[in-house]
Amino acid sequence: MARKGGRTRLKRLAAPITYRVPRKTGKWVIKASPGPHPSWRSIPIGVLLRDVLGIAKTLREVKYMLRKGYVLVDARPITTYKFPVGLMDVIELTPTNEVYRVLPAKKHLIYPYKIEDGGDKNIKPLRIERKTMIKGGILQFTTHDGRNFLFKPDDELSKLKPGDTLVYDLVEKKVIDSIRLEENVLALITGGSKIATIGKVLEIRKPDPLKPRLVRLHTDVYGEFETIFDYVFPIGREESVIKLYH
Repeated sequence: MARKGGRTRLKRLAAPITYRVPRKTGKWVIKASPGPHPSWRSIPIGVLLRDVLGIAKTLREVKYMLRKGYVLVDARPITTYKFPVGLMDVIELTPTNEVYRVLPAKKHLIYPYKIEDGGDKNIKPLRIERKTMIKGGILQFTTHDGRNFLFKPDDELSKLKPGDTLVYDLVEKKVIDSIRLEENVLALITGGSKIATIGKVLEIRKPDPLKPRLVRLHTDVYGEFETIFDYVFPIGREESVIKLYH
């Protein structure tokens, strides 16, 4: 990492694999600013537009697009080229009406897949990562992209647990459904050797108090297999709430 002219940069050789940039064509690359996703599972919007999607040829073009409000992430304009985009984020280019969703990918952990016809661009699944009680007995849920939701104890949604999914409407800005991580639901694998695989949950178990919980799933490709609880992202019951592109 280096600082020049007040801007923080990252050496290309040290860039996370999510960046998808050539390692030997230059020395530096944009470093993501702190944001809703961890650096190792995100990519700066500037790198995404210029190096991954090829929509802009230079950083100057990226800055122009952002300044004009041409780029939306989760239905809101982004103004900084260092903004990190990550899992399930929806990127929309308003001049061309192109829409992309960031999904797990085998080689680079995440990849922006084009949403055909903008179909489900307003829907975003949010995996609950933490559940805490705050003042007044209110329950606070923190999701994988850093959002916080507050529910009263008598709210049906307050019964959800970490690992479950909130289905969020980006335009209406409200939760429209929820999916529990339980048997027979569809889940997307977001890490490990089976990343980007879609399967049906068969069993959730904790074989050892000192080790993470395991989830057993069935897929058409791998048959039955197990992965750790943190890699399992519920996305639907009979079918996925979003279209998946793999």
